[in-house]
Amino acid sequence: MQSSTPFSILVVDDHALVREAFTTMLRVEFPQARVVSAGTCAEALAESRQCDFEVALVDIELGDRSGMELTTELRMMPNPPRIIAVSMHQEETFVTRTMQLGARSYVAKDAPPHELFDAIRATLEGRSYISRELAQKFADQSIRKGGALRVHEKLSNRELEVLMQLARGKSLKQVALDLSLSPRTVAVHKHNLCRKTGLRGIVEILRYCQSNGLV
Repeated sequence: MQSSTPFSILVVDDHALVREAFTTMLRVEFPQARVVSAGTCAEALAESRQCDFEVALVDIELGDRSGMELTTELRMMPNPPRIIAVSMHQEETFVTRTMQLGARSYVAKDAPPHELFDAIRATLEGRSYISRELAQKFADQSIRKGGALRVHEKLSNRELEVLMQLARGKSLKQVALDLSLSPRTVAVHKHNLCRKTGLRGIVEILRYCQSNGLV
């Protein structure tokens, strides 16, 4: 796609200030683009049913549901957008899983604005893009771990989300509300993740997540 060709961008983030900042920057950088924002997965899906977006910027951690779930649902649209994950999560597991679900690019939220613009241009051209600092970090991690699988990499996407929520000190009820699940379902996920990882109790979960850059 030529840089001057009109296109549409969907910005999905549950923080109003972030949505406004992204929308403003993108309208300045891409004056030919129509930029629409959504604060929830439900709003994003509703907007996507009304307009075929060429690009969707999706935060991984949203208020009503997971950005990874939204990525999957957007990819099932008749004319799906090319998805760029934009997140504070800089752990390799998130990048790998999100791109396996269909995201074309991944940009850290603390990356300089030009990286977001570069990611959009690359994605529109059918290429993938990962923030430079993240790419270097993953290369270093790959060398250090030597192919060994860390215990949290054995978890399902939902179990990983529950693990991180628990590490933030949230109760099962709070996790259930945040992830739009029943407390019983969250309890089952907690049981399964503890069985898979061998972690016992919130203190061990917190220490593990901190040492592996998950919180």
